[in-house]
Amino acid sequence: MRDTYQVEYRRKTKTGEWKWILAYGKVVARDEAGAPLRMLGTIADIHERKQNEQQLAYLATHDELTGLASRALLYDRLEQSLYYARRSGRILAVLLLDLDRFKVINDSLGHEFGDNLLKAVALRLQQVIREGDTAARFGGDEFVILLAEVADPDDVGMLAGRILRCLEPPHLIDGKEVTVSASLGISLFPRDSDDDATLIRNADIAMYRAKREGGGSFSFFSPEMNQRAMETLETENALRQALDRSEFLLHYQPKVELATGRMIGCEALVRWLHPQRGMVPPNEFIPLAEETGLIVPLGNWVLTEACRQVRAWQDERLPIVSVAVNLSARQFRAGKLPWLVANVLLATGLDPCWLELEMTESLVMDNPERAIALMRELKDIGVRLSMDDFGTGYSSLASLSRFPIDYLKIDRSFVTDIVTNPHSATIAASIIDIAHRMQLQVIAEGVEAEAQLGYLRKHGCDQIQGYFFSRPLAANDFAALLRKNTPYVIPSHGTMARTLLLVDDERNILRALKRLLAEEDYRIVTAGNACEGLELLARESIQVVISDQRMPDMSGTEFLRLVKALHPDTVRIILSGFVDLETVTKAVNEGEVYKVLTKPWDDGQLRKIIRDSFRVYEQSAIVRRTGLP
Repeated sequence: MRDTYQVEYRRKTKTGEWKWILAYGKVVARDEAGAPLRMLGTIADIHERKQNEQQLAYLATHDELTGLASRALLYDRLEQSLYYARRSGRILAVLLLDLDRFKVINDSLGHEFGDNLLKAVALRLQQVIREGDTAARFGGDEFVILLAEVADPDDVGMLAGRILRCLEPPHLIDGKEVTVSASLGISLFPRDSDDDATLIRNADIAMYRAKREGGGSFSFFSPEMNQRAMETLETENALRQALDRSEFLLHYQPKVELATGRMIGCEALVRWLHPQRGMVPPNEFIPLAEETGLIVPLGNWVLTEACRQVRAWQDERLPIVSVAVNLSARQFRAGKLPWLVANVLLATGLDPCWLELEMTESLVMDNPERAIALMRELKDIGVRLSMDDFGTGYSSLASLSRFPIDYLKIDRSFVTDIVTNPHSATIAASIIDIAHRMQLQVIAEGVEAEAQLGYLRKHGCDQIQGYFFSRPLAANDFAALLRKNTPYVIPSHGTMARTLLLVDDERNILRALKRLLAEEDYRIVTAGNACEGLELLARESIQVVISDQRMPDMSGTEFLRLVKALHPDTVRIILSGFVDLETVTKAVNEGEVYKVLTKPWDDGQLRKIIRDSFRVYEQSAIVRRTGLP
């Protein structure tokens, strides 16, 4: 017979709340038959304990920060799903998602901000996945989504697209808007593997493929990708021996002063000449070197070799140029950088003023106070400092003013579409303006086309680097360029004469307009489509633009909307035989179009409106120059 009793139950209180209660009792008297006659006991409120137990049970299976399934719960559900998928013959999918550039956000805006962003991402993932699927936080900024039942692999691709799109709208975190993209890898059962660990590993491999291709996309796993992973392992092993075997060399890309066309500097870029594979692209070994820590000895070698080479050119009495060397995050954090730089300069005999050290915006924002102290030590040595990839990170103007730098370098991502993308063009022009106000010089990298150069020149960029002038050259080829000592020819961007751009896809219309305006004192340039027009606007000083409305690549109003964004000082006119009244009226009201004329035109009226347009431009120029209305 039991002498003690214990029971847990819930009781509703007067306020309507349910509370957990523990009742404990002990028999103190029995009758002749042994039945309890009297009991003594206690009643205790165990509600808080129960809540703690439930919380512990929840935390054992869920991520504390995001509330998503934990890694343990994910593997448990994946194992169950694989069991049912084998029985039903259905497809199962594992999607591994990693946020792009999350470290930059986390380091720039703080870990609390980063945590809040992860919670916001988790919420969106829960909203987009299907009922019955599992979303888990795998660790850091990695998430795994398990699709337990898939009818067709194409369905997985569609869901992956929806997941990436759901992350695109800006997140409002702590009063700041931040946009984040992700790279997503997909592996399928049974095609890619039939066990849980391998499915996740294969999804991870696929995710890194998507990230290498620029991020913001998804990729399926394939056997070829597995082979690439093995090749990466082989590359890492070879990389560890490459320094000892003297397989690295430097190429030098010229930096050209836009005002004179003179080559005034170069950037030292490391190359790997593998004995079997030949020249290995930097994007295949630099990230690997960063990840493994080999970037520190490699970076030290680059610094030493670049200084040695420039000093050797000086000893040959070649024209003197500075050399820029990139610093890695690991080098910067090592703590002995000023000592290393001073010793390399002493050993090579190079004057510090000919050495420029480049560091990325994200690198200095990792720990701004420490970065400023380190940069001041480097400035005391006498070297010059450049902030690379500016515009891609999260530094503010206030923090920028604290860094003792000499140059800002516009990232190539803004230069690539500077002629056609108002966003990139505005950022580039703003960087130039900000830098000059802070007495800094601006270098634009990745310049490959005359139109890009023209736009940058018109906005006052100081130095240009890119394939438009020269690819990176081996040391001997660069020395030959120094010996020639011939300035580059900088294409003219036109005179201050009244310049008129005519854009029409019908050549006979362009010829007729040129004949009509032949006696006017205009410099006339023509384009057969909108893209040609944008390139001319980037290269030339143009005041008035006349465009047809119906063109194959984009309409006249769409073209002039871009022109307004990229070249807001121009006066813009539509000349067309077909006019969508609503569209054109909207363009006029929004200031994108100054006048609308129809074909066939009245010669006298057209001449007058063009004259008026130049007067409008010139009057506006006076206002901009003097500030007087």
